[in-house]
Amino acid sequence: MILFAAGLFSCSDQLDTVPTDKTTKDEVFSTVEGAFAAMNGVYRSLYMSDWSTSYGTENFGIASVNLAADLMGEDMGMGAQGSAWFWYDYRYWVREEINNTSDRPYVWWNMYYKTINNVNSVIAYGQDAEGVPADKNNVMGQAFAMRAYAYFQLIQFYQRTYKGHENDPGVPLYTQPSTKETTGNSRGTVQQVYQQINADLDSAITRFKKGSSQRHKSHIDLYVAHGLKSRVALVQNNWQAAADHAAEARKKSDLRLMASGDLLGGFNSVNNAEWMWGAEINEDQSTSWFSFFNHMDADAGGHARTAWKIVGNWLYDQINPQDVRKQWFRGNLTAAEEVTGTSMRRYGQLKFRVKSQGSWASDYIYMRMAEMYLNEAEALCQLGRYSEARTLLTELVGYKDPTFAARLAQRTDDKTLTLKSYGTPTTLMDEIILQKRIELWGEGFRIYDIMRLKTGMDRSWTGSNHPVRSPVLSDPNSWEWIMMIPQKEFDGNPNMDAAADQNP
Repeated sequence: MILFAAGLFSCSDQLDTVPTDKTTKDEVFSTVEGAFAAMNGVYRSLYMSDWSTSYGTENFGIASVNLAADLMGEDMGMGAQGSAWFWYDYRYWVREEINNTSDRPYVWWNMYYKTINNVNSVIAYGQDAEGVPADKNNVMGQAFAMRAYAYFQLIQFYQRTYKGHENDPGVPLYTQPSTKETTGNSRGTVQQVYQQINADLDSAITRFKKGSSQRHKSHIDLYVAHGLKSRVALVQNNWQAAADHAAEARKKSDLRLMASGDLLGGFNSVNNAEWMWGAEINEDQSTSWFSFFNHMDADAGGHARTAWKIVGNWLYDQINPQDVRKQWFRGNLTAAEEVTGTSMRRYGQLKFRVKSQGSWASDYIYMRMAEMYLNEAEALCQLGRYSEARTLLTELVGYKDPTFAARLAQRTDDKTLTLKSYGTPTTLMDEIILQKRIELWGEGFRIYDIMRLKTGMDRSWTGSNHPVRSPVLSDPNSWEWIMMIPQKEFDGNPNMDAAADQNP
C-alpha cells in the first residue's frame, strides 16, 4: 500500500466532511451539493492539526507550511528557541528526519498526497452529480485547482527548482482515487509534474469560466486559479504567462488593495477586500494552540511568548520610516524597552495578531492581491517592459510609502537581480524582489523565491540580529532546502527504491 492510500476523506474522519446521512461515494457525489460538502471537508482539513502522529503544535496545514518556509529564509527569525516548535525549521534540522511520522518529510508528503487522493475522488465521482451545471463546474474547478496546488507544493519541497532540473526525478503522479489495493507509482520527472500542474489549472480555469461565483473565500475560484497559474509560471520562467495570469487574477470586481488602516489590522480576517483565498477559522473550529497565531502573536499568550518571531534587521532597515509597513515590527528596542513574554522585543513582529485576546479564532491568508501586482511586475521586468513594471510597483507601494516614487526612480531599468540575501539594491528587479520580501513577509514566500531565483541564502550580515546565522547556503542548487522522501513511502511503494530514488 502506498503511503497516502486511504478511504474517501479518511484523512480526518471527525471533520464532518460529508453530510451525516451520506456514507458511500455514490451517495456523497449523487448531488453537486454533496460534492461541495466534500470540498469543504478538504479545505477544512488544510487548517487542522491531525496530519502527524504527534507534534500537532507545529503541524496545522497550509499555514504551518508557510511559516516553516519563511523561517528557512533570512527575513524571518526566532528570538529564542522557546519550546522548540519551528526551531528545527529555522536551524535546518528537519529534512533528514525520514523515519519520524511527526516531522516535515512525512507530514508534508502525507498531507498533500491525502489532499490529492481526496480531490481525485471529487474529480472521478463528481462528474455525474445532479445539480445546477454552473455549480458543478464551480466545484470541479476547485478540485482540479486544489490538485494542482498540492502537486506544486510537493514538487517545490521534494525536488530542486524547475529550471535546470526539468529531467530530474519529481514526485509520483496520481490522477485517480487510490484504495488499499493501489500500487504506488514511480517518481515522474519534474517536467511531467509541471505538465500535470498546468493541465489541472487549465482545466480549472475552463470550468470556472462556465461556473458559478465563489461562495466563500475559503474556496478557490477563477481568480485564485489564475493566481496559482502565475506562481507556477514564475518558477518555470514563463514570463508572459506569469504576467498575463497575474493580470487576470487582479480583475475580480470586488478586489481592492488594503487601505493603510487595514494593513495594521492584524492580517486575521478573510473579510478583507484584498484577500483572494484564505481560511475562516470560527471559534468552534479553532485548533487552539495548534495554530498559526499561537506562534506569531506574542501578546496572545501562546508559544510566541518564549519563541517570538522577528524580522531580519537588514530587511527592517530597508523600510522607509514613513512607510506604514514599518509599523509591522517593533524595531531596535533598547534592553530597557523590552518586555519578556510580549511583542515588545527587538524587531518583534506585529503584522499578525489575533482578532481578540483569549481566542485563537483568527483567519489564515493563502493569497492576496498584492502578490499578483508583484508577480506581474517581476514578469514584465523580465520581459523588458520596465515602464509597465514601474507603474505597477508604484501603485502597490506608493500609497504606503510617500517616498517610494523618488527611490524607485533611482533604480536602473535592468532585469538583473544583483541583490541576494542583503546588500544595496540598484536595479528595478532588485526593488521588485525587495518589495516582495517586505510586502509578503510572514505569508510563506521567501524560501520558494530563494530556490527559483537561485540567489542562495545568508543571514550573517554585519550586525545581524539572527540568533542562528547558519547555514550560509551559497550554492543556488543546494539540497538543504529539499526534503528527503519519508521512509514509509519506500516501505509501501514497490515502484520506489530508497537506494535509487531517495533525495541526497
